[in-house]
Amino acid sequence: MAPLPETIRIFIVGILIGVSVVLTYYFHAVLSVGAVFSHFFYIPIILAALWWGRRGISVAFFLGGLVLISHFLLRTDVGTVNDYGRAVMFVVVALVIAWLSERLKRQQKDTERERDRAQGYLDVAAVLLVVVNADQTIGLVNRRGCELLGYREDELIGRNWFDVAIPERNREDARRAFARMVSGVATASPTEENVIVTKNGDERILIWKEAVLRGTNGRITGTLGSGKDITERIRAQEALRNREAQLRTIVENLNEGLGVFDLDGNPLQWNRAAREFFGLFGLENPPGNVSDFDDLFEFTTTDGTVLPPEEWPLSRVLRGEQIRDVEVRTRRIGTDLERVFNYGGTLVRDAGGSPFMAVVTFTDITGRKGAEEALLSANEVANLYLDIMVHDINNANAIALGYSDILAEDLEGTNRGMIQKIRSAVSQSIEIIQNVSTIRRLRSPTPPLKPVDLDAVIRAEIRQHRETDIRYDGRPVTVLADDLLPEVFTNLVGNSIKFGEPDVVIAIRVEDQDGGVLVSVEDTGPGIPDEVKPTLFSRFRKGKSSKSGKGLGLYIVRMLVTRYGGSIRVEDRVPGAPDAGAAFRFTLKKAAREEPEAPAIPEVPLPV
Repeated sequence: MAPLPETIRIFIVGILIGVSVVLTYYFHAVLSVGAVFSHFFYIPIILAALWWGRRGISVAFFLGGLVLISHFLLRTDVGTVNDYGRAVMFVVVALVIAWLSERLKRQQKDTERERDRAQGYLDVAAVLLVVVNADQTIGLVNRRGCELLGYREDELIGRNWFDVAIPERNREDARRAFARMVSGVATASPTEENVIVTKNGDERILIWKEAVLRGTNGRITGTLGSGKDITERIRAQEALRNREAQLRTIVENLNEGLGVFDLDGNPLQWNRAAREFFGLFGLENPPGNVSDFDDLFEFTTTDGTVLPPEEWPLSRVLRGEQIRDVEVRTRRIGTDLERVFNYGGTLVRDAGGSPFMAVVTFTDITGRKGAEEALLSANEVANLYLDIMVHDINNANAIALGYSDILAEDLEGTNRGMIQKIRSAVSQSIEIIQNVSTIRRLRSPTPPLKPVDLDAVIRAEIRQHRETDIRYDGRPVTVLADDLLPEVFTNLVGNSIKFGEPDVVIAIRVEDQDGGVLVSVEDTGPGIPDEVKPTLFSRFRKGKSSKSGKGLGLYIVRMLVTRYGGSIRVEDRVPGAPDAGAAFRFTLKKAAREEPEAPAIPEVPLPV
């Protein structure tokens, strides 16, 4: 409520004084009422002085003057000692009242200023601070408490703390504990976790501490509680514990053995599979330090080379290496117990990049290695028999071709034609044997690619067909391939000759393309129908010509080109004219070392 204007206050005080003086005179002089009773009408004057506050001194003198004037105007026996004494009394009373009023106001302002200062101190605190009076009402709460609870300060002051901030399930226990503290039966509780509920119903976990508040007489007036919100920390810790439990369960149930070591090689943890692996060697407990392995195991490579301790997988990891797929044969010293393990491992680093532990995994591949060795042995035996068979069949084919050539010189007519068919069948048998040998080499472990002189390969193939018109104007180009690259040109050129007319013309081009080369083998033969092109490179897919083979040649070509990291396609030599010849185009990668580029190769014209 806004204070009244000064003019209004003076007016009201004047009315009170005038009424008081008139009533005093009337009761005392006219009605002959006792002086003591008439003095009660000085009370409004005293109240007016209190109300006016700091102007009390002026009021006192003003009142005294009015009383004297009133006596002079209303009485015949003016100027008596009683009148002067009454005036002095008004002055003294007004002075005392004004002094007391001013002191009380000053004390009130000091108290308010100290309260505001204390509230400011509380508001800058990062924790919830609340004063709970003995009647369980909230006497004071800081800004952080309001923010945490979700209320304004005026919504909290005076309300029951337990009804507002304590979850219902804990409310009665909290009331009883508070009552014991306020009654002095129990001391303040030690620091503990406490749960509060916010305005929107969320629960927060606080580190809670309470202290008993006492008045000037020593009586307990309430408690001061402080709480730091640790909800997110508790939730993060719980999530971390859950994650650790999940990881521990995953690690423990891995089929691969896993060991965790400190940087000195001391094991920190072995999972179930690791303990079982050591049990295969007759050990009840896994070894301690990495140095203990030297007395228990011998580590060798798969070819039997003994590994010194500094080359053991764990030693390499502790040096900072990251290992993967390291196959080591492990034998228990003094026994015939032996296993083959595939090792992997790395150092684990903290957020700053400093290593603090090593992790090593190992998988028992003894059975797999045994199967691989047995398969390799069987494959070697099969290859031996196949080599013998290919050798003997080729010898028989060579003899058959030789005799057919001799007979062809002495025979005429139908007999000569039959000899030519026999010779064609033998040639087809030779082609089949060659394709089978090529496929066998393709199925063998892929050797690393190496630089191959593409120009030399092409020119060697051209020399095999001197009777055919093959046009090629190339330059030295080195590509990544292996010894089977000639098979690509043998099949493509051979197909063009087989399916083309006697006067077929073949053109071979090599062009630079995106860091590699594009090779084209084009012919003027009958071409390839569009419906055959999508499946032409599939296994056992033959063309529609009566001269089609067994469907392996182009399948081998695609396998080889893919093996070299390229791709192959078939197109019409003349776009839109399938019957004007075919064009096989495939890509190869250039080797790292390349000759200086020569001028672009001019396109080799083919007859239309």
